[in-house]
Amino acid sequence: MDGRYTRYGFRYLIEFSKVASFGTGVLDFDRSRRWFNEQFGWSQDVETRQQMKENQRYYRELYEPNDINPVWAFSVKHGDYRIYVDSDKTLSWFLLCHPASQ
Repeated sequence: MDGRYTRYGFRYLIEFSKVASFGTGVLDFDRSRRWFNEQFGWSQDVETRQQMKENQRYYRELYEPNDINPVWAFSVKHGDYRIYVDSDKTLSWFLLCHPASQ
């Protein structure tokens, strides 16, 4: 992951193919996103999540602990299919469960 995404607070970026004529990127992305939902709970897209984190600084009393998922988020902006991951442990668990994604 390059420095552009560290502002979101994630360590890794999993990127899926966006070329419709090559591969099954959108399907792989959707299946992976469902897996993350099952393993770590629901999460927002990365930009909505970031806005919520900023808003939380001013309205902390309105937020519940599970409103912002610290483990993962996703993005589909500009046809890019991406999942952002927080740690080595989370990424390793994903790779163990999805060996074809390596």
